[in-house]
Amino acid sequence: MMYLSISRGWLFSRTAQRVYLACAILDLAFLGTRMGIAAAMNATGVFVLPPTTSMVVGILFIPEIIGTAVLTVGMTYCWLGFGGSYSKKLLWFLLVNAFMISMPIYYFAFYRRLASRETAGLATSSLATT
Repeated sequence: MMYLSISRGWLFSRTAQRVYLACAILDLAFLGTRMGIAAAMNATGVFVLPPTTSMVVGILFIPEIIGTAVLTVGMTYCWLGFGGSYSKKLLWFLLVNAFMISMPIYYFAFYRRLASRETAGLATSSLATT
């Protein structure tokens, strides 16, 4: 079993917040691109993309797939590592099947709020120590 030693300070750092924002945008772009391709194929009656088109689309998906993967790992670590009770963790495992849409929702609805509280707490504690 692999255990990643990611501190709370790093998970909510400014750099991590920027990375997760970019990844959430890439995740939403991935969803939009997949839905757009499926809708276009359905509208034209095409069931299989030609090999060249398939290769180009696959190459263009690479940044979106990496963004989705990074967001999935980060938000899962945030939810399970710092996010609370057993019932929340059970709910997470029920929602993880729809992770491509649940990750950006979690990021925008919960993580940003947690991160702003965390950075406000760090700023307050650093002012108190000086």
